[in-house]
Amino acid sequence: MPFTLEGVISPNAVVNWEADGGSLSFAPPGLNALFTAPSQPEVVTISATISSGTPSVQIPITRQCIVMGNDTGDSEPVIEPTAIEPTVVAVVENGLPVVQVISDVIVTQPTVVISEVMGNPCGGIQVKKWNEYVELYNYGDQPVDVGGWWLADNGGGGSPDQLVAWSTRNPTKALPGSLITNTTVIPAKSFALILSPGYVDADFPYVMPYTFPSNTVMLTAMGSRSLGDDASSIVGEGQGRDVLVLYKGGPSVIQETISTYGTPKPAQYVSDIKDNYYDNLPLDLHECSSVERIIPTGADSEENWREVPFGSPGEAPY
Repeated sequence: MPFTLEGVISPNAVVNWEADGGSLSFAPPGLNALFTAPSQPEVVTISATISSGTPSVQIPITRQCIVMGNDTGDSEPVIEPTAIEPTVVAVVENGLPVVQVISDVIVTQPTVVISEVMGNPCGGIQVKKWNEYVELYNYGDQPVDVGGWWLADNGGGGSPDQLVAWSTRNPTKALPGSLITNTTVIPAKSFALILSPGYVDADFPYVMPYTFPSNTVMLTAMGSRSLGDDASSIVGEGQGRDVLVLYKGGPSVIQETISTYGTPKPAQYVSDIKDNYYDNLPLDLHECSSVERIIPTGADSEENWREVPFGSPGEAPY
């Protein structure tokens, strides 16, 4: 059975086809693939992953085929798609595939971006790591669950941070104010904040230095001691100079990049996350300052970030 990916696709896009049964043959750029069914009846899932843009964005498209036995006496199995043969369209904006249309069902890229990074908090190095935060904004019209997503930087050691609700990691450490601490779902047009797990443990006078808007979703890292690199957090070399990648995948492999800060080089492995060094990002921040994305749907580029003295966690002029 032939499979075809049609539509507007960026010139540097690469499509990788996979099947959990039988076999697939294709050649770069992989817009066409030929599926050979297994010899025994089963349900086979076919996946096409589009990799495109800087940073790399990988968007999987899947559909199932039912491989049945052939009652006609022919030795070849019969392949029946589970739905009407679809036309799959990848729409590209700013070099990134953002929408696929499968039959009459529209599947969209998650509408969550890194909207602010507190990369240079007040105080010495021993308290900075507790008071860093990363703000996420859902600019879409539907809620998005970010539970299980990962946040990684280009630090020299440690592991990426898997996102969980604040109360999941800190069930006995309350945060002041009317905050949402028991979910990883970000409502439409709303903010979430990723705090260091030790945010409440900072040294005086920098203990819990921020005031958060009511009903802000509060997240943290499931297992790490601090955000980003365990040794120096996201402060990195200088004033918040680490790049950040929000992604789906695992502790080592990036399956889908959701959003970035600092224009990191495209990477499929967390250990390969590095700054591209060809621009002025990440910004060199003054002490007690964060960096905020100006247009939430805009690119991760120098002109779309601005420094915010003392930060503005949980709010922006969007």
